[in-house]
Amino acid sequence: MKIRQANLQDLEPLAAVFAEYRTTAGQDYNLAGGKEFLRDRLTKKDCIIFIAIIDDSITGFTLLFPFFTPAGIKEIWLLNDIYIADEYRHQGVAQSLLSEAVFFSKKTNKSKVYLATKVDNVNSQTLFEKFGFRKTDYINYEFITENSHS
Repeated sequence: MKIRQANLQDLEPLAAVFAEYRTTAGQDYNLAGGKEFLRDRLTKKDCIIFIAIIDDSITGFTLLFPFFTPAGIKEIWLLNDIYIADEYRHQGVAQSLLSEAVFFSKKTNKSKVYLATKVDNVNSQTLFEKFGFRKTDYINYEFITENSHS
């Protein structure tokens, strides 16, 4: 297994895995939309995408977005999201991606890696806690400002 930062040459295979990921998040399979989203991220360099590769295939990814905590006057990484293709789960891919994200946070002098997961996603919570992530005292809210569900 190899973990590395994605680049534009990875766009086609990454978009296919990204489209699968979106279906697990309750969204429609949208290869073109996902490809455009990823192309924007890679071109604008507004996030870091790490990919896991096994036998020359992208088997998973994680996205890190720069984020700030004004109260703590610190820069952090927001890990949003991590995905492993079904056939590669329970093979250490998620742990390797998390390790790379934490290493990258230290290397870029950020104070922490922050993530959120659904309340009922016990498998991911177990993995995150086993890895060393801690639950916070915050409750997340959102306000939808668009009509689109894509």
